[in-house]
Amino acid sequence: MCGIVGAVGINNPRDYALKGLKMLEYRGYDSAGVGFLDQGIKIYKDVGSPEHLGDILPTEIKTDTIIGHTRWATHGMPSKENSHPHISAQRKIALVHNGVIENAHDIKVFLKEKGYSFYSKTDTELVVNLLEYYYFEYKDMIQALIKVRSILDGSYALVIVSEDHPGTLFMLKKGSPLLIGKGNGFNLVASDASPMINFTNEFVDLDDYDFGYINKDEIRIFDKDSKEVNKPIIHKDVELISHDLKGYPHYMLKEIEEIDEVVKRLVSNYYQDNKYIFDDNLIKDLKESDHIMFLGCGTSYHASLVGGRLFENINNISTSKYIASEWAFHPTFPGQKPFVILISQSGETADLIHCMNVIKEKKIRSLLITNTPGCTLSKGVTYTLQLYAGVEISVASTKAYAAQVALLALLAGAINKDPKIVEDLKGTVKVIENIQKTLKEPIAQIAEEIKDNEHVFFLGRSFDYFLSLEASLKLKEISYIHSEAYPGGELKHGPIALIKEGLPVIVFITDPITASSMRSNIEEVKSRGAKVYVISTKDLAIPKDTLIVENYPYYLSSVAISSIAFYLAYYVSLKKGYNVDKPHNLAKSVTVE
Repeated sequence: MCGIVGAVGINNPRDYALKGLKMLEYRGYDSAGVGFLDQGIKIYKDVGSPEHLGDILPTEIKTDTIIGHTRWATHGMPSKENSHPHISAQRKIALVHNGVIENAHDIKVFLKEKGYSFYSKTDTELVVNLLEYYYFEYKDMIQALIKVRSILDGSYALVIVSEDHPGTLFMLKKGSPLLIGKGNGFNLVASDASPMINFTNEFVDLDDYDFGYINKDEIRIFDKDSKEVNKPIIHKDVELISHDLKGYPHYMLKEIEEIDEVVKRLVSNYYQDNKYIFDDNLIKDLKESDHIMFLGCGTSYHASLVGGRLFENINNISTSKYIASEWAFHPTFPGQKPFVILISQSGETADLIHCMNVIKEKKIRSLLITNTPGCTLSKGVTYTLQLYAGVEISVASTKAYAAQVALLALLAGAINKDPKIVEDLKGTVKVIENIQKTLKEPIAQIAEEIKDNEHVFFLGRSFDYFLSLEASLKLKEISYIHSEAYPGGELKHGPIALIKEGLPVIVFITDPITASSMRSNIEEVKSRGAKVYVISTKDLAIPKDTLIVENYPYYLSSVAISSIAFYLAYYVSLKKGYNVDKPHNLAKSVTVE
């Protein structure tokens, strides 16, 4: 959940590092730092943003080689001492690290026995000293990397600068993303393509256990068997990884208002010439499966709840939906021929990587749904489907959630070759556009009314309940209001005890099958003093409902009206004066378990 940049051979590496770290803030923003060679290794780092780092850096850096890091704290609280880069005891080596070292305690014991002491609480400081120890023993950095790789347990993307190797950056990778940018007379490295895209469109993706080095003219990579390999050059779509705010004040608002375009892009990518465009083998495997399992975390788990219900209702396929961080430690495979769908916006989610390894070991066929081509998870599954949502910078996921649900709907349609799903999705685009044009002000007014409350409830049934879960998550993520979501029928089984005078209760009613029951639930909370806000579709609305939207197929709630939930969270956070895009304690890519 941290961001890495590195460069060799470019002019003004200071500018590259600072701008690159700014683009990677979504991966972590507790602290930032850079390291480079200038009559020895120089380190500048502190708690705070890349902007603050720019204030303490020299205005000119007389080197063409630099490493940088933006951190989300795992081992050790946010502090200058715990920030990256970390430098070895003899100041011969410095490195930046993304990931978690699981055998850090054993390494610390070993190094203490060798006379090392430590100034931070991080596992990263242990790695840099372990590398220095073996570099002194072998007098060769490649051999030292091989030895360190054999010792480390856990996840790591390491980029290393050595006083004895000016103009060179060394790398070692397992479980955390690391990408090389190939230039002409320079080479770059970063956690993803975004910091490098203005310099090159040619990239080399590192696999687990790869290691090697770059200088301004060379890229040399060695695989898990320590054999040199020629990695393929891949290209990235500049438009889909653009970080341009395009006039918006915040990324979250921009991304909410891209949902309609994302839905249209998904349809155009997966439905052409009046037929679905999916791998025939994927569709065959799904049809032949007697049980489909969905695995996800947070927002992606909420999408899996929708997906599971879609497959049950549309395809009459048995499904189960699991929180990945739970399933990973107690895996189960219902059915005689299960198929697993993993959902991850980043494709780097540590909990899902754990699950993927279990699935691979059992030789069960699997599909990844992700927004990130070439991600770690895509290398361990049978099939991968892209969301084509474009880069999502705001930590609170919005357009990626809608895209996940839309893609699952398309996949369900493809299994039955049902074109109605496509027409229904196209219809949601008009609903989304109308919400953007007419409902932002009323939603902002609701936000004003609820922003000072300590607690908020969301209610819904069936697909509206799944949307309620996501709405509740978004509100708590960025406004820090305690929020809960319940199926309407579950209120009387305990949660109604918490309803009190003035408590905001936000209700979704878009399902004709459950609308009448949901109206009864509204009366239950009203009679106990709750302040109720109802979002309904035209055909199901009554005059006193708060927001009324155009009709749409109820099973697409999480596509058609999720923007209402996202706008609400956005405006509440904004009115409370919080950083909408960077809520505290959270990061975009969750690469720790």
